[in-house]
Amino acid sequence: MVINVLGDSITEGALASSENKTFVSVLANLLNCQVNNFGIGGSRIARQQALFINPRYDLFFGSRVKDMPKADYVVVFGGTNDYGHGDAPIGNKEDETPDTFYGGMNYLVSELLKKYDKDKLLFILPLYRENEDDPLGDHLRDFKTLPLQGYRDIMSEVLQSNDIEYLDIKDKLGRPKETDYFGDGLHPNDKGHYLIAEILARYIKAL
Repeated sequence: MVINVLGDSITEGALASSENKTFVSVLANLLNCQVNNFGIGGSRIARQQALFINPRYDLFFGSRVKDMPKADYVVVFGGTNDYGHGDAPIGNKEDETPDTFYGGMNYLVSELLKKYDKDKLLFILPLYRENEDDPLGDHLRDFKTLPLQGYRDIMSEVLQSNDIEYLDIKDKLGRPKETDYFGDGLHPNDKGHYLIAEILARYIKAL
């Protein structure tokens, strides 16, 4: 079995003490299978309007699907950076280009469905993070947007309309600094990575 995981810094392994402690590596061990890591720290679902100094951070999710190999399952774990520092507008549910968050979700789903059957796709909604109700996110943009829950709601809406499965596991890990699953206000520590892997492993085994 082969699993591709598309994501941001959490998927890439930020704050895990070593590569084999990331949820991607732990998942591979739990299922005894190949799990490919397509996580890029700082990346977003929507396309950034003002480009970052490092162009790697501007490789939005939908643009990376074409480079992913065949797989039995594809896990997509992102959205928190769109709230935190993304500068794309929210848009509306009819948007098809990745220049809004709605459009980024629609574009991502469209690209995924060109390569994979929908019953092989699984999204994970963003975890809790500190200050997730601040309309300026990480204060790296100059306009207000939705709280992080608004982004979760849009993701759920788009995924439900396409009959694609998703997991909302934020309550299992709890809120940063209220549980021992986080290393900072955003990223899970080794224990958090292990819990994410366990949840995914149980879900995929059930399939």
